[in-house]
Amino acid sequence: MTYTFEEKLNVCRFWDPQSGVWLLLPLQWEMNVDFVKERVQRVTAKLPGLVDQKEITAALRQCNYDTDEVISTYLTMFGEILLHAASTGNHNYTDLNSFSRALLERDRVIEDLKQKLRSKEKEVDNLFQRNSYLTKEVRYLSDVVQHLNHKLAELEADQQEAREKIRALLSRRAPPTPPAITAPKPTVDSTQLRQVSRLTRGLNVSNKQLRSTVRQALSDMQNQLEQLRGAVGKMAEVEQEAAGEAEELRSLYRKEAVERKSLYNKLLELQGNIRVFCRCRRSSGSSSCLEKSGEQEVVIVHRGARKKFHFDKVYPPSSTQEEVFAGTLPVITSCVDGYNVCILAYGQTGSGKTFTMMGNKENPGVNIRSIRELLRICAEKEKVAYTLKISMLEIYNDSLNDLLAKSPSTSLDIRVQGKSVSVQGLTQIQVQTETDILNVMETGEKNRKIASTKMNIQSSRSHLVVALEVEGSDEVGGAEAGAAINKSLTALGQVFSALKCNTLHVPFRNSKLTHLLQPCLSGDAKCCMFVNVSPDTKDEAETLSTLQFGSSIRQVSLGKAAQNIVPTKNTKADK
Repeated sequence: MTYTFEEKLNVCRFWDPQSGVWLLLPLQWEMNVDFVKERVQRVTAKLPGLVDQKEITAALRQCNYDTDEVISTYLTMFGEILLHAASTGNHNYTDLNSFSRALLERDRVIEDLKQKLRSKEKEVDNLFQRNSYLTKEVRYLSDVVQHLNHKLAELEADQQEAREKIRALLSRRAPPTPPAITAPKPTVDSTQLRQVSRLTRGLNVSNKQLRSTVRQALSDMQNQLEQLRGAVGKMAEVEQEAAGEAEELRSLYRKEAVERKSLYNKLLELQGNIRVFCRCRRSSGSSSCLEKSGEQEVVIVHRGARKKFHFDKVYPPSSTQEEVFAGTLPVITSCVDGYNVCILAYGQTGSGKTFTMMGNKENPGVNIRSIRELLRICAEKEKVAYTLKISMLEIYNDSLNDLLAKSPSTSLDIRVQGKSVSVQGLTQIQVQTETDILNVMETGEKNRKIASTKMNIQSSRSHLVVALEVEGSDEVGGAEAGAAINKSLTALGQVFSALKCNTLHVPFRNSKLTHLLQPCLSGDAKCCMFVNVSPDTKDEAETLSTLQFGSSIRQVSLGKAAQNIVPTKNTKADK
């Protein structure tokens, strides 16, 4: 069954004949309207610490006069201190200014930390640029030295050639003549000798100048290299300090974010709100209508418009069964402490409810992992003896069928005794190991009614309820706890709508399923729900309806759950 939700817009306006338009009522006038006055009183009743009626009226105007949204917004911003009336002691909270200042101060600290982080990152970038500049300068100096060495080699070659020429000129002499014959002395050209002398002198001068220039360049380069090493060392130290400060700032920021989220979750637990998780299955087509914008936010694109929905946790298609189970682990572990636990799955056919709750043998779902975790916790508590009993039933055409009974034709009926709701004649099988539970559940699955649909070849045509009863007792007293793990695509809209509006009558008896779940939705259990959605564009309408349903029931407050502890007689003391 698909629910369609329509949003109504409430506006307080009056007709101005002069301008010919509808104008908003002044805030002081709007406070005296019965429609607004009733909602202001409802908000102040829920939040005794909030006394400024003008501010409440302004918040109602912004939230379309939805009191639940106003209460949720204030609790998210200022915390559970608004649940207590303003005192005249040390705090003197007559309005929300002190809360606002505290919140603004925390935001300012976070903003300062972000600013410091950005400045340190800029310093690191500047140091990297300086390092790049010095590296280029070293390369340039290396090229200069190489060029000078090449020029020196050329000059040395020219000098060697000049020496060879001088040696050749000096060796040019006439052959020796006999002593008897007097021959004229060989003459040497003085001009040629002066040219050679000038050339030699010029080469010596150039050689000395070149050596001096090379020594100076090498000295300058060595000094610059020393400066570069010092700058690189300082840059490394500054970079290390900046990295340490950046990591410290990130740690402080994460700590503040975790603290705020922890306080918000604690407030939700005290209020008993239903925790809603959204899981998106893998897309079977190329286009998708869903976008994950954060860990708690999902966006759907519907008819060109983008709509945001907030949940306690959003699991993308890439999330594993282990990650999904980790979100429900705190709720499941409270079962052995005496709390009733209820886990439901809601979504259209083929959206992944069966895989989330049941899984398969290689990759089990939430229910199998929950039972495995309960068995582990029970085994660790040596002083407490636990007894585990499992039962399985399906609701088919608004009739109850026992999936573990030897004769399936046996009729079942729901009996109510106080706050307890039980099914008379339902088969319960005692189990001790995970293998026993898996065998029992496999037997129950074989007896289910399934059929083929357009979305799924083997679609469950009924609602499945798997109940695991955990009873524990020690030498002093006893405790009982029940964990109902529900896997179904069910019509709970009327019940959740009545719970959200806090009506006197909640129609639990409209169906067998809601009647059976009455203890879990009456403030006597910790409840969480998976809304399974499909990202395919062809399922856009069903996905939007499912997200609206999950967002609506997230505002339902069941109240703080109570432990189910039944004291037993101390037999040893009697002896």
